[in-house]
Amino acid sequence: MELPGDVLYGDVLLRLSGNREALIENYRGILLYTSEEVVIACKKITLRIYGCGLHIQYFSGTDMKVTGTINTISYLSDGEVCC
Repeated sequence: MELPGDVLYGDVLLRLSGNREALIENYRGILLYTSEEVVIACKKITLRIYGCGLHIQYFSGTDMKVTGTINTISYLSDGEVCC
């Protein structure tokens, strides 16, 4: 049986609905939260979302939803400076 990477390695899952909504699964914590930037710590990377009117609609221990106008999403590898 072949397991998906998110289960096997704990990879982050990012699902976008246009540029208005991002659903993030398998994250570790929120590092920065403003209306222009949300920075999220994941197991192997740091995820940065830039935009306008960003809002964390909900978050739990496993997933969160960020809404607003998303302009850019970037991934920072381990060891890169964040924030």
